[in-house]
Amino acid sequence: MISLSSVDRAQAFRYMGHRGDPDAQMLKTADFCEKRLLAASRPRYVYLVTPLRFTDAGVICEGTALTLTGHDIAAHLQGCSRVILLCATLSAGADTAIRMASAEDVLAGMMTDAMASALTEQLCDAAEEEILANFAGFYATWRFSPGYGDLPLETQGDFLRTLNAEKRLGVTLSPGGLCIPTKTVTAIIGLSDKPVPKGKRGCAVCNLRTTCPYRAKGAHCK
Repeated sequence: MISLSSVDRAQAFRYMGHRGDPDAQMLKTADFCEKRLLAASRPRYVYLVTPLRFTDAGVICEGTALTLTGHDIAAHLQGCSRVILLCATLSAGADTAIRMASAEDVLAGMMTDAMASALTEQLCDAAEEEILANFAGFYATWRFSPGYGDLPLETQGDFLRTLNAEKRLGVTLSPGGLCIPTKTVTAIIGLSDKPVPKGKRGCAVCNLRTTCPYRAKGAHCK
C-alpha cells in the first residue's frame, strides 16, 4: 500500500478555484481537513499489463474481455505493444471524511473534497512510478481514462471486472457509471519500445470541457 503523508495544497486550491494566497482561516481549515483526510484514507491500487491488438472493432486487451473503442484511444496507443490497466482509490474512508466535513462547514466540505481529488492524483502518480519501474526500456504514454475523448464512460464496467476491482479494492459502479468510492481513478497507459508522441491531453480530450467549473473560472484541474 502506498503511503501519502501530505496533500498537494497548491493543486487542491486550484481544484477549489482559489486564486492568490490563502488567508489565515483557509490555512487553519486546510490543516484540519488534511489531517483528517490522511487519517481516513487508505490509498491502494491494482493493475494488469496485457498485449494489445488493433482491430476495426477497437483495441483489444488480449487475454481479457476488454475492448477499448473510439478513435482517441486508438491514437493514444498507436505504436504501443502493451497496455497497463490501472485502478487507484483512496477507499471509502475518504468519502466518509468528505461527508463529515460537509456536514460541519461549507468551506471544510469544499476543502476536503478538493484535497481528496489532489490526493487521488498523487496516488496515481506514485502508482505509475512504481509500475513503470518494472518496465525499464519501455516508453509510456500519459494516463487516459474512460470518458476521455470518445472512449465511452460505459467502458468502466468491463474495466473494473477485468481488474476484479470490487473484490481487490472494494470499487463498484453507481447506476450512472461512476466509481464508488468517488475518489477512484481508472486509467490506461500504453507501453512502447520506441518513443511515443504525448499527443493532446487534459482539457482537450475531456468530455466535461464545455461545462467544467474550473475552466469557467479560468483554471484547470491539473
